[in-house]
Amino acid sequence: MEVVSARSALLSNYEVLSLLRELEANQLAQTKIALRVKKEEDERMAAAALSKGKGKEKEVAPPSTVLQHPIEEVSENLRTVEFEAIQYLSADYQPTSRQSDAAIAKLVKKLAQYDLTKAEKLQIVNLAPTQAVELYVIVEEIEDRMGDHMDDVLQLVRESLTAIPTSTQGDDVKEQKTNATSTNGHLNDDEGWDDAEADMDDVEYDDTGEGAGVEGDLEADDD
Repeated sequence: MEVVSARSALLSNYEVLSLLRELEANQLAQTKIALRVKKEEDERMAAAALSKGKGKEKEVAPPSTVLQHPIEEVSENLRTVEFEAIQYLSADYQPTSRQSDAAIAKLVKKLAQYDLTKAEKLQIVNLAPTQAVELYVIVEEIEDRMGDHMDDVLQLVRESLTAIPTSTQGDDVKEQKTNATSTNGHLNDDEGWDDAEADMDDVEYDDTGEGAGVEGDLEADDD
């Protein structure tokens, strides 16, 4: 694989979180398949050994053909980094839980009317400022460049965020604590990682693909 562009796009925190969750789901699915195939193979070998021990000719089922391609092993360190990154980006104090693809694309499109760099737009998406003081740490020389439009930008950000029902906030926090592990940032037993740790240790990931960016507006360096 050849890297065509070192940085073809700027990804928002929401996009990174979505990619990590998709990667985690794919790895979990592959791990479950690998465990099932290994169990079938062990049962087949046990049946063959039993048949041989009794001196009987018995037809033994052939190895499973479920896997068409080799399973990519996932290193323990990579799983830990993925888990910690997901926990950080999905924390309550992050705006990612209140964002969506459509809302972010709409926000970036409306921010185009203001004198903002691509990096500043990205920071506005990531931090979702709702107070003027927050904009001061994002936009340089904000008073000269934006004048009286600060409130307009803050209103656009508020409109891009969806409200979280108060009744579900406590349940979400409880669920996150339940899913979190107490050691090494690993997923708990119910999520299937612990059973596969012995077989998933030494893979290297080449994350050199191109990103899609947000609405194609954060795809390159500032001019």
